[in-house]
Amino acid sequence: MSSTHVLIIGGGIGGLALAQGLRKHKITFTIFERDPTPASRAQGYRIRVAGIGAEALYGCLDDKLWDFFEKSCAAMEFGASSLNALDASNLPTPGPPGGFGKGSHRYRSGSDVTVSSKVKPAYTVDRTMLRALLLLGQDENIKFGKSFTHYEITAEGIKAFFADGTSTEGSLLVGADGISSPVRKQLLPHQRYVDVNTRAIFGKTPITPELEASFAAEAMKHITIIRDPTPFLAFLEPVRFQPNIPQASNNRLPQMDNYVYWVFAGATDDMGMSDEDFRHLSGKEAAALTRKLTSKWHPTFKPLFDMQSEEQAAPLRLLSSKPHKPDFSPNSRVTLLGDAVHAMMPAGGSGANVALSDAALLVNLLVETKEKEEPVGKEVMTKFWDEMWELALPAIQASAEGASKLFGFEGFESTKEVDV
Repeated sequence: MSSTHVLIIGGGIGGLALAQGLRKHKITFTIFERDPTPASRAQGYRIRVAGIGAEALYGCLDDKLWDFFEKSCAAMEFGASSLNALDASNLPTPGPPGGFGKGSHRYRSGSDVTVSSKVKPAYTVDRTMLRALLLLGQDENIKFGKSFTHYEITAEGIKAFFADGTSTEGSLLVGADGISSPVRKQLLPHQRYVDVNTRAIFGKTPITPELEASFAAEAMKHITIIRDPTPFLAFLEPVRFQPNIPQASNNRLPQMDNYVYWVFAGATDDMGMSDEDFRHLSGKEAAALTRKLTSKWHPTFKPLFDMQSEEQAAPLRLLSSKPHKPDFSPNSRVTLLGDAVHAMMPAGGSGANVALSDAALLVNLLVETKEKEEPVGKEVMTKFWDEMWELALPAIQASAEGASKLFGFEGFESTKEVDV
């Protein structure tokens, strides 16, 4: 093919950030998302975009979208508390539970990502809001209801095939299709993720006068960890948005209601049911399980689970890549980014930031190639692969260290490989 056309498999945060960066630099692309519509399922909760992730997002967005992004963020509250679930007493706080660990402020030498005075150290972001922002201007470039099955490398590029019987040709295919990535399964069939023996339920509780009157006041200030001896824990943070987001974004983004974001987590064997049953819980069933497993907690914590939005409760088994770079020789036609290649535990606060960084790195390398009027070659994709893993490896390790503090993670030697 005479010019670069990128096929992006997956319309999550990483894939959409890549698309915005390509759009900014007039490199053509098409996004293929398996969901039938942008709103066909819940798109997640609060995330922290920080350090190199914030710099990467700034690099991918044009000035107008960056302005919209900053106006769509929730208030950033610093500080943290740790409370005893049984008597509501204060406990020692085990250091920052989220963040970027060893990869926090590293910038890759070859990626041309520089610290901008326009970028704050960290942003509190709703994942649904961020995805809505990243979809702006993409109507002609995204195809929904496209479930990727496999690819074939051709003489001129690469062809992607989909479950509906269609196919599309491009010059580069990027698997940004998440932890169960079909692209990874074809490109790296021997790479396996591991089960870290922790199960979690993610949820939201709307901030209402009733909640504020009855829920622990200390936990409504900032990040809070509530622990019991089981050991179960709840990690939570109130998320309060700026008013008038629609007006500030020329009516292109919605107003979000304030909520408490929380994660209830414990060991797999402590959930009181088979792992298969846990993973298939409905929102209502997952919400009921949180109430059951916190039935002995102090009354001041009960409103968090009693008043939750049951349809938002979602069970999750925590998986991770091992902290080892795969034995792989990159090629010029297909690559991976984000959870599709280096999943990590949420305890490090790194997954979304590393995915954003992957996207910005790839954009920068493709822009350099375009400016040189050269095709995308193996050398460029090898540079992407090596620099991506340069950041991903310490981030995976940082997430493991965070999981050790929060969940009692015993190290990768205690894990088992799983199919996803």
